[in-house]
Amino acid sequence: MEGITEGVNNLNIMDSSASNNNNKKNRIQVSNTKKPLFFYVNLAKRYMQQYNEVELSALGMGILLCTFFFSVMKS
Repeated sequence: MEGITEGVNNLNIMDSSASNNNNKKNRIQVSNTKKPLFFYVNLAKRYMQQYNEVELSALGMGILLCTFFFSVMKS
């Protein structure tokens, strides 16, 4: 659990054009309508254990859920 907390504390927000195709395996595409928030939280915890970083991606109203999700992961 400490590793997850440490990884979340080291989250960086970066432009998606700056990342290369090697980081696409740890990308979570957040949707406003398809899955509940805690699905994404559990998925991100799993990705943090595997890759030590997670890239969040959202469009439209999904951005609101994505920012809320980010604040949940940070705390």
